[in-house]
Amino acid sequence: MYKTLLLTTFLIFCLNIQAQYRRHHEYKTVVVEPRDAEIYVNNELLGKGSCNVSFSGREKVLLTFKCTGYETASYSLLRSNLEQTVTYRLEQDEAFFNSEEGKDAAQYVNKWVPIVPRSDFSEDDVWRRMISIITNAGFALEKIDKTSGWIRTFPSVKSYKTSDVRTTLEVRPDYSTGEKNQFKVRLYFEKRQKNTEEEGWVKYNRLLNDYKNVIPDLINSLGGGM
Repeated sequence: MYKTLLLTTFLIFCLNIQAQYRRHHEYKTVVVEPRDAEIYVNNELLGKGSCNVSFSGREKVLLTFKCTGYETASYSLLRSNLEQTVTYRLEQDEAFFNSEEGKDAAQYVNKWVPIVPRSDFSEDDVWRRMISIITNAGFALEKIDKTSGWIRTFPSVKSYKTSDVRTTLEVRPDYSTGEKNQFKVRLYFEKRQKNTEEEGWVKYNRLLNDYKNVIPDLINSLGGGM
């Protein structure tokens, strides 16, 4: 009777250990800093800050973390990972803190903006002012065609800790008004993660602080404000 009781107790203990082992491998607790970061599991939003991730028979899951002001990051979490609680920390997005959104960004970023020079400015006056403002902003000119009124700069790349942002400025004639000597200008921003291929560039809808005055300066100078 006593031996039977001991055997039964031992079997119950083993079963409990096996159950805990299975539970240990069926889910893991994921914690991310900052704590308001969104946690996506296989591209499905699961929670913020921390959550239990179930493997449901899978050997790994794809974790993606997103948070304003931080770089989006993705990791594969393996079921075989020995840690029950896995902690991740996101890198701060330096480009975010060196740029802005809002009214100016919505007005100037990645959009064609009309420039209406003063009627008493000659073609040479307009051209000279445009070139001066563009080069003083730090852009290098790739293409200049005075006859057609076309200016394009080389991409200017700002390098940050975890990403790069490149900016291109382009001026073209604006024929939509039917008037002569009318132009439109565009600042085009793209961003990519560090050490990614050329095709890693994607459109970036924030206005870098270094270039926030370029379009207003062009409008004011050519419109007679300077």
